[in-house]
Amino acid sequence: MEKIVKDYGAYIKERRLTKGLSQGEVASRLGISQQTYSRYELGSREPGLDFIKAVAVVLDFKPGEFFDNYRG
Repeated sequence: MEKIVKDYGAYIKERRLTKGLSQGEVASRLGISQQTYSRYELGSREPGLDFIKAVAVVLDFKPGEFFDNYRG
C-alpha cells in the first residue's frame, strides 16, 4: 500500500504544478493546512475517499483517473 500512496502523492503534485498552484493555495481550497497537504504529496499520509474526491475537484481531474491508469 505504501508505494501506491507515494505514487498518488507524486500524481497530485504533478497536477498541482501543471495548474500553477502552490501547496498553500490547494490546501486553502481544501480547508486543510499546508503541512497536512504536503504530507499527502510526500506520501506520508494516506488519503481517504473524501480527500481524493475533494482534491480531484480542486486540481480538475476525475477521482478515479489515477487508479484507472495505475500500473504500480
